[in-house]
Amino acid sequence: MRMTSEPPAEYVAFVSRHLEPLRRDSVRVVGGEEDADCLYVDVLTDVATRWNWLELQRTRLGHQDAADDFLGRVFARRSERFYLAEDGFGDDDLQIQVTPWYPDEPPPPRRVYVSTAVRLAPMLVPRRRSSVFVAGPACEAAIAWWHAYETLRRRRLVYVGFVAILLLMALASVTAPPAV
Repeated sequence: MRMTSEPPAEYVAFVSRHLEPLRRDSVRVVGGEEDADCLYVDVLTDVATRWNWLELQRTRLGHQDAADDFLGRVFARRSERFYLAEDGFGDDDLQIQVTPWYPDEPPPPRRVYVSTAVRLAPMLVPRRRSSVFVAGPACEAAIAWWHAYETLRRRRLVYVGFVAILLLMALASVTAPPAV
């Protein structure tokens, strides 16, 4: 079953049920409200990535709590990774670049990387005039679903590339002249 670009109603309902407890637990693990989305969005994305399988387990295999169980396992795994990254042992992608800065010069501009899902979020839910923007379950579900959609699309491209390389290698070995 292919993943659509928009979340199904069942997934949005699942996010609605679990969003507030997941946010609270993420704040507890991360240690601050402002960084909680580093954890719970990834957890919701992992659930969205497996949603078709989880729904199959619920509807066909009779495991009614498949998504809830998977959510708990993913949250525990992601929390552990967060603790390891905080200790400095889990983040291999961290690169530090030292740039000299002199007080009479303006500071260099900061690079801010924003995902496509975050850029799409204002289109999904109108912005409120409050200083703190808290996205609702539908917006959070759409963001996590989009991240999962992109993850699966990238995996599919990697698989196709790998198979193409294997086919080219097989073709090269078949058509290569025999060694003398």
